[in-house]
Amino acid sequence: MMRDNLMKVMRYAIMVTLFLSIAAFPSTAEITVKEKIVNNTESSITVVDEAGRTVTINLPVNNIISTDYRQMEALLALGARDMIVGVDNTFHKRMPYFGLKDVPDVSIHSQEVNYEQVLTLEPDLVIVPARQGATADEISEKLKGVPVIAMGLASRDHIIPETEIMGVILDKEDEASRLINWIKKYDGIVEERTQDLKPEDTPTFFYEYMSDLNKKWWAIAPNDPSAGRAAEGCGGRNIASELNMNETTTTKEVEAEWVLSKDPDYFFMDFMSTGLMSGPGRTEEEVNKNLTGLISDRENEGFSNLLAVKNNHIYTLNRDFISGPRWVIGHVCIAKWLHPDLFKDLSPDEMNKEYLKDFQGMELQGTWAYPAPK
Repeated sequence: MMRDNLMKVMRYAIMVTLFLSIAAFPSTAEITVKEKIVNNTESSITVVDEAGRTVTINLPVNNIISTDYRQMEALLALGARDMIVGVDNTFHKRMPYFGLKDVPDVSIHSQEVNYEQVLTLEPDLVIVPARQGATADEISEKLKGVPVIAMGLASRDHIIPETEIMGVILDKEDEASRLINWIKKYDGIVEERTQDLKPEDTPTFFYEYMSDLNKKWWAIAPNDPSAGRAAEGCGGRNIASELNMNETTTTKEVEAEWVLSKDPDYFFMDFMSTGLMSGPGRTEEEVNKNLTGLISDRENEGFSNLLAVKNNHIYTLNRDFISGPRWVIGHVCIAKWLHPDLFKDLSPDEMNKEYLKDFQGMELQGTWAYPAPK
């Protein structure tokens, strides 16, 4: 009896020691954030941006300029609306429902910045997309030393640490924690439920890039930071994984014959949020009509012979649902289309309503995913 009790005590001690040793080390995300915030004082903060640049920003930050519309959802969700003094012109075209109609356009999406106009707005910080990181120093120089950071605030792999960093920069740490907790609530559920699927239970799919802009047969790689990553871990196999695309080229035009030869079980179409094909204000009937039209346009290419089309496994997903905080909604959509029985309790529509109400203060009708995962 004494020996058994002693063994129990020893096992308990080992478990406690192991728990404490694990708890002593922060998670990978925490390490990343701590490494990227180099210095933080009352008067300034020094961070490492997505391009690997070290940038010092004077505090407090009152006026900010976003030169990429995809940064805007996270910034608005953080409560930075009154800080934004300039935006990318694509923001007003693609996301007018977020308001800020009187905030001037100061850049053309990922192409150029109107330096003279930016200087008249006296920003404390200018945020450029990661792809412009190589020219961020040059942009800062032309803006007479205004700090410029390259930060996407949109991709699955970066949005949580970047939101945390931006929360510190903007003195919005509580708001950042709240948004991160919402993302984490759904992030991980999909992988948890699909991780034990057998290969024969993971259907193949083709994810097409910008279908509504007539980019026919453009494949999206699994490492694509938006659609590609949103589809990963959903219990399916992206046929584009064999195309050997690299980190800088994550979309590629392929021949119709190649897709037909692979004959994927599911076909996902990528719709931009222009308000024409899907998204805010669009009804299911309108999106269905648009989808039917795209299918008809490819009749002579054998599109209707695809297994996905024959089985009614062809779906459209708006880009609002694959980037920014709402990437998790697109993640759930794809998982539920592929494995409806595993996700009966999750409603992408309710997730969207929850997000828009709690973080954007709005109720917005529309059709972002079609047919809606039931």
